[in-house]
Amino acid sequence: MLSLSTVLQDPELGLRLLASSETDPQIAWAHVSELADPTPWLAGGELLLTTGLGLFRDDAGARDYCARLAQAGVSALGLSTGATLPHAELPSGLVEAAAEAGVALVHVPERTPLQNVVRFVSDSMHDEQTEPLRRALLAQRQLSEAATEEHGIAAVLATMHSHTAIEAAVYDAGFRPLASSGPAAEERFALRREEIAKRLVTGMRWSMSEEDPGGTTVIVPLGTQGRSRGVLVAMKTGSMTFYDRALVSMVASLLGVLLELRNSAAGQQRWLGGRTLEALLGGRLDEVESSLRLAKLGIECDAVQTAAIPARAEEQQIDALVAQLEPHCSGVLASRRSDEWALLICDPAPAAVPRLIELVELAELGPAGIGTVVTPANAGFSLTQAFRARALAERRGAACVSLSDATGYRAMLLLGDPLERIGFADAVLSPLDASDRAQGTELARTLAVYLDRTSNIEAAAQELGIHRHTMRARLRRIGELTGRSLSDSADLLELWLACEFRALA
Repeated sequence: MLSLSTVLQDPELGLRLLASSETDPQIAWAHVSELADPTPWLAGGELLLTTGLGLFRDDAGARDYCARLAQAGVSALGLSTGATLPHAELPSGLVEAAAEAGVALVHVPERTPLQNVVRFVSDSMHDEQTEPLRRALLAQRQLSEAATEEHGIAAVLATMHSHTAIEAAVYDAGFRPLASSGPAAEERFALRREEIAKRLVTGMRWSMSEEDPGGTTVIVPLGTQGRSRGVLVAMKTGSMTFYDRALVSMVASLLGVLLELRNSAAGQQRWLGGRTLEALLGGRLDEVESSLRLAKLGIECDAVQTAAIPARAEEQQIDALVAQLEPHCSGVLASRRSDEWALLICDPAPAAVPRLIELVELAELGPAGIGTVVTPANAGFSLTQAFRARALAERRGAACVSLSDATGYRAMLLLGDPLERIGFADAVLSPLDASDRAQGTELARTLAVYLDRTSNIEAAAQELGIHRHTMRARLRRIGELTGRSLSDSADLLELWLACEFRALA
């Protein structure tokens, strides 16, 4: 559609508005007719052009003619007058008739052929319809040129902003900022960070779009071939047009390629990382060799921790998971084996394990297991723990079980079957449990405190708030009920194991 005011503004046509409707009429087409009643051949919205041949001989005829045009939905009537035309001057009463009918009346100068008006309307409508395409082609060319610059990601965002006023920010799969064209997009990312993390570890088939009083936000994953390499957050004040969204989609495709190229440069590094990981897990390297192999990958660490994730997890999911873990450690190596993915987390921060468990749950990658923190040369031992933890997670129906909350001897104790551990503890301590229930004693707690205080009667009695003689009496009763002597090392070990198993459960 074309506004009548646009047609009137062309100086070459020289058109002049004589009578107008309340609003600027929209023109769907321009048509020339000298018929007394052209309405059967009109579709509505036309600028109807005529010389008035045989028309407008009196005021009543003008009113009837304009009324028929209004009923047919004609937007405007253009009349050409002059000495060589049927009407040398504007017919009497036509202005009033057009205004009464609500049809805009335009005067066409004698020197302006009516076909020139038709051609102008046709050309203008064609330009209006192709303008978005021309804008899109121009934007595409400029975006492609921006992508080849040294800082291509930032240049692409700046180019999009110049075309649409859209602010955008790009983050890699580990949520490290790569480029930004405005703080609004960064704020939206911060608000949606956890939801984006959940989506990112599930793959590439997702997007987020929302509109609120603050504006419109579009968030899409970036990558190629189903591999998530990052995320684009685009935000515009007000609503996004179809053109805006098309440009965001174009930018996302370009950025996906840029991030894939950026990531592919590390392909050889990942291959070497896989070989190093297998050597570490196989126990073929001592501490010095382990440190040297990791240093060649740019990783310097004193401790590592492993995780075992089912092999059904897709490679792009593991890539996203690794990227999310990297901010919490000095590096992550991953290798796909026959039954599982093995992950090696280097110098894990306290937040690494909770984040890994959270991501495994979000992406439904379980049952998974996590071993304890060990030196690089003992990575194979940590993986053995991860295997046991994974089996335990499967029996419990849990997404992930970690042995990282238990260190030293407790980690060793957890390697056994949990049902067997509980069975052993109950068999040893059940006589104490029965006495405590029946007589209200605290023999089980007394034993645990006594062992925790390394068999120091005075210290245990003080913690329990009882006299040392009472403490000795309770210990004698514990020996009688359990059939084990607290002075015998083998019996004392069984009692200690029973208390530890119960505590770990």
